[in-house]
Amino acid sequence: MAIIGKIREQSFLVLIIIGIALLAFMLTEYFSANSNGQQAPVSIAEINGQQISPQEFEYKVQRGYENYQKQTQQELDERTKSTIRESVWAEMSSDILVGEQLEELGIEVTTKELMDLVTGDNPHPQVRQAFTDPNTGQFNGNAVVQFLQNLDNDAATKAQWVDFERALKRNHKMDKYNTLIKKGIYTPSAFAIAKNNENNGAMAFKYVYKSYASIEDTSVEISESEVTSFYNKTKGDYEQKANRKIAYAYFPIVPSLEDQAEAKQWVNKIYSEFQTNSNDSTFVNANSDQNFIPVYYSKSNAPIGSDTTFWDQDSAYVAAPKLVGNVWSIAKVKNTKMAPDSVRASHILIGSQNRTREFAEKRADSIMNAIQGGASYESLLSLSDDKQSAEKGGDLEWFAEGFMLPAINDAAFSAEIGKVMKVESQIGFHLMKVTEKLEDVKKIQIATITRQVKPSKGTYADLFNQANSFSINVSDMESFRSELTKNNLQQRSAVLSEKDNLVQGLGSSRDLARWTKDASEGDVSEAKDVEGAFVVALVENVDKEGFAPLEKVRNRVEFLVRQEKKAELLTKELADASDIGALAAKTGLSVENANVTFASPAIANVGLEPKVVGAAWALAPGQLSQPIAGNNGVFVVSVDKKVDAGAPNLTQIRQNEFRAISSRVDNGSVYNALKQKATFVDNRSKFY
Repeated sequence: MAIIGKIREQSFLVLIIIGIALLAFMLTEYFSANSNGQQAPVSIAEINGQQISPQEFEYKVQRGYENYQKQTQQELDERTKSTIRESVWAEMSSDILVGEQLEELGIEVTTKELMDLVTGDNPHPQVRQAFTDPNTGQFNGNAVVQFLQNLDNDAATKAQWVDFERALKRNHKMDKYNTLIKKGIYTPSAFAIAKNNENNGAMAFKYVYKSYASIEDTSVEISESEVTSFYNKTKGDYEQKANRKIAYAYFPIVPSLEDQAEAKQWVNKIYSEFQTNSNDSTFVNANSDQNFIPVYYSKSNAPIGSDTTFWDQDSAYVAAPKLVGNVWSIAKVKNTKMAPDSVRASHILIGSQNRTREFAEKRADSIMNAIQGGASYESLLSLSDDKQSAEKGGDLEWFAEGFMLPAINDAAFSAEIGKVMKVESQIGFHLMKVTEKLEDVKKIQIATITRQVKPSKGTYADLFNQANSFSINVSDMESFRSELTKNNLQQRSAVLSEKDNLVQGLGSSRDLARWTKDASEGDVSEAKDVEGAFVVALVENVDKEGFAPLEKVRNRVEFLVRQEKKAELLTKELADASDIGALAAKTGLSVENANVTFASPAIANVGLEPKVVGAAWALAPGQLSQPIAGNNGVFVVSVDKKVDAGAPNLTQIRQNEFRAISSRVDNGSVYNALKQKATFVDNRSKFY
């Protein structure tokens, strides 16, 4: 027993040891798998020559998993894990890239500055909230000092504080760096004047326009050399990221007819037993997919899908089994009572998510003592961690039974109006009082047995064999499509980047994603289990980072080459005009009117035409342009008038520009700019 006790005490250490062992096993397998002469990566990534080790990255990822589960009380699925890994990656890459800038600039947070952030006149908001005296409403810096002096007596609290302090220091460095950048923001007068002209200057012009669509594509011949030449000149427009496109067949794992018949037989047997059983909650917990919920419902707040005639029945009434989708349900009236349909309550929340339970309870007790000593409930609302409700007097508004956390629900429906009570829930301590109750109505407690009809092992094996046969029979895209038709399936597709470790639209698909990254064009996967289905994939194409090959963008290039030739034909047709009216009469086109600004170069009923509007802006009133090849056709324009933008308010423009750029700085644009200039070797896909 002593050994078991020691293991319990050191459970966190045991988990770390197990985690490191699993990671070592995974790395051993990986390096073994790459013993074919190719050098396997020894780091998760290398950023500007600085390496991130697998152990360091995995440690932070595991901490992220633990924090998520602690805060949400939920299990992690693959998609959430992937999101957390991306968050860790963003933080670590930011620390390297911005860290280089901080070091070069000599930006530091001194011990004195850090102390001021927790004990000074303007402490961090979380520190201020945690150490504000509930009796005076004043921040107590001495309490912070005393707390810090006692940290060695509580290892768990000390660990939390060290993490908080590290984050506080990191954020303050970033604040200094961002402030330094924002101090350098200045808008020159010439730029401000140009900005004013763009936004406030306007122009009206007449135009004659002939669309490219007026010429049939078949009448414009293009040669391969013209296509190749155009592609080479515009290759920069076709830059692509490395990715892989897969086509896949999807075999959903669903119950067979035999599975459904077996489930119905079981339900009928349980229905018979449920009618005579007296211990309903135990019977439900022993036989149902979902445990018994001890909530009393009124008719107006009945669970979705409930039979409203239940409220006319007595205890022990059992409804016949009902099948909705793939779920059978049997409902029984367990108990009835008269109670309020809804109550209204308010609370002051002292959360235990970001502090220890003991510290949270002491703080809640101190606020409770202040209330019992005569302090008004309302004067202490600023101490609540639930800021949204605190702004409304702590009001939780009206709620029916079962719609709040269980502890709050039970306390609220049994409490006297106006009495303040301390209630503990999974998120912390609530100093709660009921402010109003509705009249009593009949409420019933429903015991429900649910049973999902699930595929049996035999069904699972049959579907796997079907998917496996599909894989064996496929060797290329033609046979893939033939097998889809034979199995009455539709083709599905997905595109994966080098960073993706899940397939969009599928569940737990890491195995499929990893296979895709290592496969070559035309490869066919074996049957992969992707949570609720089997998938067989074929790699349609592999795009390497760089310029897309001509064959991939041929349709677009041929369209543009043909459009360029159409522009030449239309330019000749609309050339040599001296008057826009005469040009319209000569070509049989109509003269149209446009009102535009430089900042918004769109022509009504035509579309976006920046080249045309830009050319028109360079003309004097009354001047006729040469033919202009635009996005949608060729134009000839004649300017009627220009509206001057007026004298700019330089101060206002500079303030607007400062706010706009400052917002971008605060929202990560500096990190993004550093990332674009950095050299990355990202090996995450080799490990996850």
